[in-house]
Amino acid sequence: MSRIGHAAILDQVKGTFTVSEAPVPDPKPGEVLVRQTMCGVCGTDVHMYHGHFPGTRFPIVLGHEILGQVERLGDGVSTDSMGEPVAEGDTIAIIPGVNCGLCYFCAVMKEPGLCTRGTAYGFRPSIDQRPHFQGGFSQYVLVNHPRSTFLKMHVTPEIGVLLEPFTVGLHFADRANIRIGATVVIQGAGAIGIFSLAAAREAGAHKTIVVGAPASRLDLAKAFGADVTINIEDITDPAERIKLVQSETPGGYGADVVFECTGVPKAIPEGLEMLRRGGTYVEGGHFTNAGDITLNPFADFVRKHITLVGVWGSSISHFVRGRPILESGRYPFEQMVSHRLPLDRLGEAVNAISTNYRLDGVEVRKIAVVANES
Repeated sequence: MSRIGHAAILDQVKGTFTVSEAPVPDPKPGEVLVRQTMCGVCGTDVHMYHGHFPGTRFPIVLGHEILGQVERLGDGVSTDSMGEPVAEGDTIAIIPGVNCGLCYFCAVMKEPGLCTRGTAYGFRPSIDQRPHFQGGFSQYVLVNHPRSTFLKMHVTPEIGVLLEPFTVGLHFADRANIRIGATVVIQGAGAIGIFSLAAAREAGAHKTIVVGAPASRLDLAKAFGADVTINIEDITDPAERIKLVQSETPGGYGADVVFECTGVPKAIPEGLEMLRRGGTYVEGGHFTNAGDITLNPFADFVRKHITLVGVWGSSISHFVRGRPILESGRYPFEQMVSHRLPLDRLGEAVNAISTNYRLDGVEVRKIAVVANES
């Protein structure tokens, strides 16, 4: 294949994104060359830019929320990972995590999401290859790691690009073991918070309470079915927010489940106070190292008899279960993407998410990089 592709390459922590070119490789047997349609900018990408993700190798092409069209199929590839036929031109979502299938977590514990020998598109570049086509902030992505997985999509790009972050919300709900009729608090009204809200409702939550800001995001939460919203910009005292949450729960005891989706350490002690005795606290907002907190084991854990669980990414099962929900039309996913940016504006996207969540005079909900537009 005689063509040149472009990618936004980050040279170092807090470095510069440079749009660079390289020859586009042909897929070998078992591989797929994907022409990027959209790639969402995730908070994790921003944290990696700031050096909060241990082990990041540079130079790197970030971007793991990858949606694209099949440009060329390598020999032996004729279906997606669920057996649905695929052809050149079909839209697919790349599942970024690639497990080894052999380590203790893959082979014994059957938890491939915890694989210790795997890799991931947009996270860990192969040092023996050019970085250009190993992440989603590129015109092309070469799906070439053994055991890579992808799914054919049947929705608009603005919805399909949301599959990867939506799976994180589903993982939150799985880890919480939500019972029908439960009261669930979601800390954070960003993309993961909104997706966790939808997942909690799908899992059987009767009342959902979203705590976050700004008002426009809380309006979006209501559109996704939130029963109660609490604006932290209007109600600045955490103690008052805790009382408001408790007042919305049976007996005033607190929520059955609290999801932490902010990535802000100080949210955790507040969220624990919103939880009833015997409840479940799900921590998944800190996919990277944003700092430490101080907690009291007796008061925060033992006396309250809570279940505390962490969420690490997602696995193919969440993608398979999430796809029909995206396609169902039950939620206004089409309202999520607020900005479409070309490759050469990726640095602006990272800066906006790092600061005031505003870009081009518009509040950021979700930024999608569209590599094949200028």
